[in-house]
Amino acid sequence: MAIFVSYSSSDGGPAASAVVEALRARGFDVLWDGDLTIIHPLSIPAWMESAVRDRTVLVIVSDDYLKALLSNDFVERRGVRYEAGLVRHKIYHHGGAHGCAVLPVVPPEVDANALPSVLQQLVIHRFDPSTRNGEEDLVRSLGVLEVGNGGGAMYPESEGVHRTRMMLAGLEACPPSSAQAYQLAHDLVEHGEGDLELARAFDSVVGVAKAHGDVRLVSRLSEVCLKTLSSTLPLKGEGALKAKVLVSGQAWHLLREHRFSQAASVAEEGTQIAKKYRDLYTAARGQRAHARVFLHMATEALPYDREFYLRNCEHLLILATTLFRSISGPTSEEVGVCASLNAEKQLLRYEMTGERAELTAAWERSQVAEGLLTPGTEPYQWLTVLQARLSLAARKYNEGKEFVTDVIATADFPEVVARSRQVRADLLLATREKAEALRDLLDAEEQFRELGCDYAAATCWWTIAKIDSTKLVSFRLSTADVLRLEDLAPDPRDRRLAVLEHEHRSAKRLGRRSAPDWACLVDRVQHE
Repeated sequence: MAIFVSYSSSDGGPAASAVVEALRARGFDVLWDGDLTIIHPLSIPAWMESAVRDRTVLVIVSDDYLKALLSNDFVERRGVRYEAGLVRHKIYHHGGAHGCAVLPVVPPEVDANALPSVLQQLVIHRFDPSTRNGEEDLVRSLGVLEVGNGGGAMYPESEGVHRTRMMLAGLEACPPSSAQAYQLAHDLVEHGEGDLELARAFDSVVGVAKAHGDVRLVSRLSEVCLKTLSSTLPLKGEGALKAKVLVSGQAWHLLREHRFSQAASVAEEGTQIAKKYRDLYTAARGQRAHARVFLHMATEALPYDREFYLRNCEHLLILATTLFRSISGPTSEEVGVCASLNAEKQLLRYEMTGERAELTAAWERSQVAEGLLTPGTEPYQWLTVLQARLSLAARKYNEGKEFVTDVIATADFPEVVARSRQVRADLLLATREKAEALRDLLDAEEQFRELGCDYAAATCWWTIAKIDSTKLVSFRLSTADVLRLEDLAPDPRDRRLAVLEHEHRSAKRLGRRSAPDWACLVDRVQHE
């Protein structure tokens, strides 16, 4: 296996020398700065570039190396700064969350928890140059990495680990929206309990599950990974894995299951864990997820509670945006997603106050988001749905229909398509096209239910019931029935179950049907 040892000669030389000696004794092909006096390359920068590009890189962590990695202002030693930049580039352009050919090696005097997020996301190895403690683990990881790159392993991996790695490699080679990736994600989750490899590749697997809008799969994946992490001891540098699962997995599915308090608690816990391990990217995502939960809570809260939730949403969104800007710059996709969420917040303020200035601000922020997001991506499609909702608020119905019709025709994301149909139904109802609106609502309800978004499905179902309940059951709900049910049951899932319960009971009665006792029916379905 070809290896390049990257280090700062000022304070990382002793550790680098020990690592090179140990690996060469094991038969590895190792290249490092100590070879320059023998090789005499025509261009040292070009030599660095080819070595980092073509070989597995061991980063010998030291104070000077970290300074070079974190800041372009570190000019004391241009060589280490340039080399660290090449390594950072190699990490950033690695495809997927599995098998990155950069391994940080941390000497005893360096605190592994103080490493920057660019290294924390990798598998970190301890190595003591004086005792060679950690050598076996490092050699084992290099052997496993060689298997992933098509070579022969020095240490055979278990059958289960090999199977998982092969499935992950297949999943990461497919587009997330493909049927093959979706099937592999299902298979990995089904057999993944206790498998730390699955937890390490959580980002890749959850990305596939989300691309297909499968709430149940995200829930099961999160459950399996959290259980695995609680029962096994992750390697150094993997402490932030739990934060990723909480923020990108558990908070995501709890929000769609309408379990807002739990989603808020989980997002906050994930953010705190990410901060503890200095995973700033996950911390920023946790703050944004928490802000999104508060926005949903504000949408459904009583008027005197809405301002509290909106202020919390706004505060967290500012924190997340600031952190994303510091990590990836002011024009990154993540900043664009924050801008889109900001626009959604302004739309809610307009719906609360009716002030046109709020609607204007929402439009402006949506345009900022549109300039930052990449067309065709899921965040961009969600933004288009939001722009249709803004058109509805501005009474630009035809423009709004064009937005969502385009999404329905082109999007590869089932949840976005279902939501687009629901929004288009609202636009059609505004122009009194009831028949077409009902078709969209029926399609949206079916699609939401298949995805496991039961609350969204019940919302569509109830909208249909209010327009024409005979599309769903054998009797017609009166205006009085609708008002009574909405008063008794704030949750549309309970209203739906109460109506279906009445339908079920009426079918068993002989003779004339009795008037429904909605209070009794709602109480029954809420407590069964």
